[in-house]
Amino acid sequence: MNLKEKLKSYGYDNIDILLIDEEKNQETVPGISLNKVTDLEYKLYLEPESVTYQLNQEDPYFQARQKAGEGDSKEVKGYILEW
Repeated sequence: MNLKEKLKSYGYDNIDILLIDEEKNQETVPGISLNKVTDLEYKLYLEPESVTYQLNQEDPYFQARQKAGEGDSKEVKGYILEW
C-alpha cells in the first residue's frame, strides 16, 4: 500500500508534513489534500520501497529515504500534522 492510501486508511484527509532529515534539518510541506495528490512519494521525493510506517503512535510518522540530487539520498522522518 502506498503512503497516500496508508494515510487515508488511518482517516487522514488534509495534512501538513514536517520532514526532519538525519542532520536535523526541518522542512514543512503544508496543505496536502490526499484526495487531490496522485503520488505522495513522488511529491516528497521519497524512494517508495524505503517507506516504513509508525502511524499508531501518539505523534504518527513515516520514515523513508529521500532523493537529495545526483543519486544521493538521505533518511527522513515525516511527522503527520492534521488540520
